[in-house]
Amino acid sequence: MPMITTGDLNMEVSLYGAKEGQPLLLIHGWPDDASTWDQVAPALAAEGFCVVVPTLRGFGATRFLNDDALRTGNSAMLATDMIALLDTLGIDRFMVAGHDWGSNTAEALAVGWPDRVERMAMLSTPPRLGGMPTPPFEQTQRQWYHWFMATARGAEAVHADRRGFTHLHWVNWSPPGWFDEVTFDRVARSFDNPDWADVTLHSYRARWGEAEADPRSAWLEDKVKATTTLSLPTLYIHGDADGVNPPSTAQHVPAKFAGPFARITMTAVGHFPQRENPQAVVRHLLTLFAGAPAALTDTIDRSLTMKKAAPYAAGIAAIGLVAAAAAGVAHAQGRSAQLTQVAQFDHQATGVAVTEDGRRFVNFPRWTDDVPISVAEVMKDGSLRPYPDAKWNSWRNARANELPVGDYFVCVQSIVPDGHGNLWVLDPGAPGNEKILEGAPKLVRIDLASNTVTKTILVPGDVALQGTYLNDIRFSPDGKTGYITDSGTRGAIIVVDLESGKSHRALDGHPSTQIDKTVKVTLDGKPLVRPDGRQPAFAADGIAISKDGKTLYYQALTGKTLYAIDTAKLRSDISEADRAAAVKTVAQTHVADGLWMSKAGVLYLTSPTDYAIKRLNGTTVETVLTDRRLRWPDTFSEGRDGTMYVTASHIQDTNWFTPGAPPSIKTQLFSFPPAK
Repeated sequence: MPMITTGDLNMEVSLYGAKEGQPLLLIHGWPDDASTWDQVAPALAAEGFCVVVPTLRGFGATRFLNDDALRTGNSAMLATDMIALLDTLGIDRFMVAGHDWGSNTAEALAVGWPDRVERMAMLSTPPRLGGMPTPPFEQTQRQWYHWFMATARGAEAVHADRRGFTHLHWVNWSPPGWFDEVTFDRVARSFDNPDWADVTLHSYRARWGEAEADPRSAWLEDKVKATTTLSLPTLYIHGDADGVNPPSTAQHVPAKFAGPFARITMTAVGHFPQRENPQAVVRHLLTLFAGAPAALTDTIDRSLTMKKAAPYAAGIAAIGLVAAAAAGVAHAQGRSAQLTQVAQFDHQATGVAVTEDGRRFVNFPRWTDDVPISVAEVMKDGSLRPYPDAKWNSWRNARANELPVGDYFVCVQSIVPDGHGNLWVLDPGAPGNEKILEGAPKLVRIDLASNTVTKTILVPGDVALQGTYLNDIRFSPDGKTGYITDSGTRGAIIVVDLESGKSHRALDGHPSTQIDKTVKVTLDGKPLVRPDGRQPAFAADGIAISKDGKTLYYQALTGKTLYAIDTAKLRSDISEADRAAAVKTVAQTHVADGLWMSKAGVLYLTSPTDYAIKRLNGTTVETVLTDRRLRWPDTFSEGRDGTMYVTASHIQDTNWFTPGAPPSIKTQLFSFPPAK
């Protein structure tokens, strides 16, 4: 995640969506971190919002700039941090949603800066408007940890075992089985921040008068206590199974809001709605942030109850009703029930590879970001392991003159298994998709059994010309030949003899491998262009090979025609004239990035301009699924069981096409069942 220096802090911040979108601030709570919005923020960005997700003081990688700064955590101070961040980002008016601590931080923002906060959603924690009276004994018992932390021994215990302390709340605050230990462990790393315990202790002590609020925010704490109602459009979302703030604690909430207001009660949901039922939370937030305030109505959301009950529904009719309801919800959100998010990354991923034994790999090109990892294995807990080792992944642009380009991954574009126990890494050697570094274009073979590099094939300068960009590769069934698309300024198919290492260009400059100048790349009805007016201009890009290895399919990304050629015509002893005569037009298509021929013989195409996955049926292109989360579906791979995998590389969200976007952007890996 990018770091932004603002106010007292060097703050970890994730940004989603286009900079010109309506600003929307998402604030996490305690004991949690910014990843609580991982299933929410991309969906809101896909609806046109510019989503800002900060990591609060005391959490994750956020750090105080001054060792002498007060380690305070009262809500008004957190709100002050948010304003400093938004000022740094140049954001004036915004909408906000906050969970737990974030809920009261959002409330403080609305009180302190009413001319800037347009709409507000509060999740799981009631407002403190008018002050906080001592709660009834029953609620006092639920909030035992507040009083525990007010004691010296409690403070010592929190410092000594922060994971044990927070894990207990995750267990007690939501229904049994709602989270897995891998997820908790990943979140709990944020609590390893050296300031987490002090900020936590101050937050809970200050709210009950056991510690003074940060002096710089005392005015705002006083204003929250003096304010009894707010009039901005507000949504209050909570779970009926919340173990710390049950629905009874929210009975007074509607009276605190004089303007448009709705209370959403989610059944079978505990204290973490955005983690437990993110799809429903997105739906409700869009009602507030994208709809008419007058349409806000109190709702009992039973979507998770229905989901849990579906396996036990009596009769086929009942199951059908549940499925239809779920499909309707997904459709309303622009989502496909077939698409499942497998992993999310903090940098731009393009390629994916799934091996016969189920291992999953991704790669990160060095385009707008000097990425810390070029090739990674995605572990079962979602973490990334540099592959095959850290050394191969240690290239950095700043050290370009120090490191031999042939021994490091410079700018990896694609990774593909060959079906013979190897993973091949395709490195165009052109950081920023610009000038090729001499000696950097290469193919690297990694033995999957030993996880070691066993061969490096350099692509010479008379094959990888300046302006060449080695894009994707497919292999002959016998594993002896590789076919690479050159999507650069002069498109071609590059053929590599994987045994000798020799390579040559084929269909070099042929119309089938070039961009189609009549094609205009558009997204949501608008041209996708850089600030200087240039649109994406990529020649031969997507590539697929038939199961028998006799036919190669390919298409320019900036194109609308799928072509094919007999692979025998790509041998080095065949003339270009004979090759040109052998090119066949397969179908009229659309702007497509990735191609894949499945084991079942289905040719898949990505369709970035309409967030879709498509397939070829004869000479007709059919839609398999459409999902707004597929922000630039990029590259395919296939699991042993036929499950398809695809990356969403968010090309439109990079600073190439979104001025002001950070160098690092979040991207995802998805899976979907094979088309029938």
